[in-house]
Amino acid sequence: MERRSNIRLLMYPAIILALASCASPEIVEEPFEPTTSHADYRDGLVAMEIAETAAGTAWIRAADRALTDAFLVTIPVREIAYFDPLRPDAVGFRFAALRGQRIEIILEIENGAETRMFADLFRVEPGELDPFPQVASYSEHLNRLEFEPRRDGEYLLRLQPELLRGGRYTVSIRTVPALSFPVEGHGVEDILSVFGDPRDGGARRHEGVDIFAPRGTPVLAVAPGVVRSVGTRDRGGLVVSITDPERQLVYYYAHLDEQLSTRGTLVQPGDVIGTVGNTGNAVTTPPHLHFGVYERRWNAIDPWNFLFPYRAQPPEVRGNPTAVGSPARVVSDSVSLDGVAGRAPVTIDADEPVLVEGARGTSYRIHVPRLAMSGYVPLESIGF
Repeated sequence: MERRSNIRLLMYPAIILALASCASPEIVEEPFEPTTSHADYRDGLVAMEIAETAAGTAWIRAADRALTDAFLVTIPVREIAYFDPLRPDAVGFRFAALRGQRIEIILEIENGAETRMFADLFRVEPGELDPFPQVASYSEHLNRLEFEPRRDGEYLLRLQPELLRGGRYTVSIRTVPALSFPVEGHGVEDILSVFGDPRDGGARRHEGVDIFAPRGTPVLAVAPGVVRSVGTRDRGGLVVSITDPERQLVYYYAHLDEQLSTRGTLVQPGDVIGTVGNTGNAVTTPPHLHFGVYERRWNAIDPWNFLFPYRAQPPEVRGNPTAVGSPARVVSDSVSLDGVAGRAPVTIDADEPVLVEGARGTSYRIHVPRLAMSGYVPLESIGF
């Protein structure tokens, strides 16, 4: 019985890899799986005939408009913003995410439960029957939303309070590496050869990254997984490979000085699986770890985004947080109202009355009632 269990354990990663083409384009953990709370609330408005009122109609239109007229943002980003309880509204933030990144979204609501805000994530799929499939929802319990894309793509975060709810809130979107670093005490600054570098006079390409460290430095598991193989290769020398069932990837560690793993062992991030060396075809080079990432059919992919610590902290908000939610006026001529996906900038002139909806970096997000439009303008173009 024990032997059969071990066989099943070893077969499981292979089955997962074989089914990779059927996987969702995102990795979404259970607390952040998409919910129907927004759709249920919308259906409730219809059932109670509130959707036919001016406020109900405006709320539904705002929800749809937040998807089609979302604001383009570059992560990391942090915005202090405001929803007017008397003006049904919603906002969408559209951003690019890369395979190998883990996206973390933090929503801080000033009034807590009194604001009652929906926060849902969508994938942007232009030209598809459903151009905005929902992929995740905010976890109020964990005060965050997290996901990993399995491929590069665009995503959209929609925020919307219930009718007659609102107030000030802060939304932050940042990236962190999906994997922990595979060499103890080292980082990307120790990567001295990257994916795609020529090998054997250009006859082949480097299928990983080389991380240089002293001989004997511990080599670590980068994610939960199962040790797939422990062996010897002509080029790789002493090698270990680990299958990651969740991401449906295989991590390949080569040129090890010691192998400290056993086939079929379950590992967690940070577990020592070997030590840095220069075995195999690396005998003429200083000790280093060759680290590779492979998807199905042993197709090598670039490990860089999985390891690189992109700037996690967003730029400082330089606008006046207390001014968010306040009426104001444009004080500069020919100000460009910008930032909406698919919409050309609109010019507005001095003395235009506006409402400040948000502040991020060196910009205010304003609403122009005369145009029924919102967008970003430089801080210095707004007066209070």
